[in-house]
Amino acid sequence: MKKQTILFILCLLLTGNVLAAECEELPGTRIIDRSITLCSDTYDSLEGIKITEDNVELNCGTGIIRGNYHKGIGITIADRKNITITRCNVMTYNVGVFISNSSKVHLYDNALLKNDVGVRMYNAHENIIEKHNDKSLIKPISALTSKFNIVMLGNKNIDREFCEVNACNNYKDMNPCENNDFYCSSRCTPETDNDCKKEKITAAATAKTKNKTEEIAEKPEPLEITETKETIEETQTKKEEKNNIRFIAYPIFYLLGLLIFQFIRYVKEFDREDI
Repeated sequence: MKKQTILFILCLLLTGNVLAAECEELPGTRIIDRSITLCSDTYDSLEGIKITEDNVELNCGTGIIRGNYHKGIGITIADRKNITITRCNVMTYNVGVFISNSSKVHLYDNALLKNDVGVRMYNAHENIIEKHNDKSLIKPISALTSKFNIVMLGNKNIDREFCEVNACNNYKDMNPCENNDFYCSSRCTPETDNDCKKEKITAAATAKTKNKTEEIAEKPEPLEITETKETIEETQTKKEEKNNIRFIAYPIFYLLGLLIFQFIRYVKEFDREDI
């Protein structure tokens, strides 16, 4: 019995060591570009953390991301898709989490403490915030041009204009395929949402312009143009040489003429003396 107990304790210790070895310290750059599990610690970061790649999961392991009181942003998610943030304690920032131009962001089981604003959204769509405890000083959610999001805080309900175009406090199946709202969901097609058609046209035009630019950049200069430039340079050089020769020749001719004139004058005076 004692042997079994000792073996069980050793297994627990080994398992704990293995799990502990899987966690990592927050990168010094404060940039998250891959999925990572942080060790449970307090990380002071005045400028917060930035998620710079899609399809990334940040698990803080109950660690604390702490900022300078009421300044900066704790976690920034900008121009991203498929991001998961879980088990993070974000505190003492102006904004705890900022989601901008992003979709399919999942905030799960986090705590936002003593921030002015818990989560701020701008042009954010189809994101989910759940089991999320908020103790912000001003308001838990701030949103602008953001739709089809689901917000279920663990310690309070939301009752404001935000809930008119988003789901609050409960799950709600929303249809994101709305025309002329400048958002094309992956669930929509050009037939169900004309914004997808616009996005497709814009993407095609951008790709075409990019390819054309690359072709122009890689295309060598025509030989005729190069030869013409060389010919022009040679002509200009010859003209400059002629001008230099003229500049030098004029004084020489002037001196020769003056010497000849003096010589003729001297001969005439010499002839007069002989007479």
